Amino acid sequence: MLLLSLLSVKSFAQRYLTPVFSSTTVSINIQYGSSTNYRGNTQNLLLDFYEPTGDIATERPLVIYVHGGGFIDTNQSKNLVHIVAFSDSMARRGYAVACINYRLDTSISNRAVINAMHDAKAAVRFFKSNRTTCKIDTSLIFIGGESAGAITSMTTTYINKTSEVLYSPNSPQSTNVTVEGNSGNPEFSSQTKAALCFCGGTKTVLNELLFDTSAIEINPNPSLLIIHGTNDPLITTSSSLNLAIRANNVGVPNLFYPMYGATHCPWFFPLTDSWKYLDTLIDYTVPFLYACVQNSTNINEVNKILDVNIYPNPAKNTINIVSKSIDNKSITVTITSLDNKLVYNKKEIINGSKLSIDVANLMSGAYIIKLTSGEEYFYEKIIIQ
Repeated sequence: MLLLSLLSVKSFAQRYLTPVFSSTTVSINIQYGSSTNYRGNTQNLLLDFYEPTGDIATERPLVIYVHGGGFIDTNQSKNLVHIVAFSDSMARRGYAVACINYRLDTSISNRAVINAMHDAKAAVRFFKSNRTTCKIDTSLIFIGGESAGAITSMTTTYINKTSEVLYSPNSPQSTNVTVEGNSGNPEFSSQTKAALCFCGGTKTVLNELLFDTSAIEINPNPSLLIIHGTNDPLITTSSSLNLAIRANNVGVPNLFYPMYGATHCPWFFPLTDSWKYLDTLIDYTVPFLYACVQNSTNINEVNKILDVNIYPNPAKNTINIVSKSIDNKSITVTITSLDNKLVYNKKEIINGSKLSIDVANLMSGAYIIKLTSGEEYFYEKIIIQ
């Protein structure tokens, strides 16, 4: 399913759900590896490490955060205001958090994407090699980021074949076409528990290819969280939704949250309402991580979802909604265009496990359909021909 509801959070303090620590301790510019950049120079790879002050736990889940910037923007780094705030918030909930810098390039290219992936994989391996010192539960390493950092998190998590390293085809090509690269700590695995994709997708609005969804496979099946602004001018909502559709189709547990009306990475300070969007980003991320930390075999066991099938898709005149779980129950159906215009909003009753919606009057194009029944939700991208 593409969207699962937020976990119900109790009012009392609980590790990994609420900030149970009053402060964090930060270690700056730890070297986690090194590699050759596009200029041919050796670049030391650095990270900042956040941990709860006074934590007595000997093993903590780790969140690795990767900054954005289109793989080229040297003004973006691991110490941006919103990244520091996000990391502090997660660390006060009991997580260890690492914010990494990685090799940048001159354009969005295969070389840029693969170099960033190799560096991020080295960061995962660094913490596995230093699990005792950093007090890391190596079975619970999450990697996430925004924009280019989201793409890096996706490639780090799901690319595990040499053929996949050849994507994207954008020149220049990487000179290292191995899965793991040579950025450091080669004796350890780079496998992660889940990927956090914030404003990432399969391509940019300029059709620069970023990620091939075929890399998302059921085995291994790290979970996937996707959060995306519906008014993103750089990477469209449709591009990010394709990730969720692929994950859903192959059975990878996933959540997809659209931020209606939001631009690209709206939590980026000092954009308007950046702090509100950052709060929302954290509110969406926390229950997803908590579900993974509980080692649920399926996110659905912790979050409430609707078991729904929608067909045909693409459609011309009618869309059928089929669900045995909400037979003879009230369901609210809303259909929204990708620019956040509401085109259908009606409360319906599913009888005989099936409901038909007339969409003949809708213009051709892509839409997001949302189904709500009580506390349960379902989202999917639909195409009207």
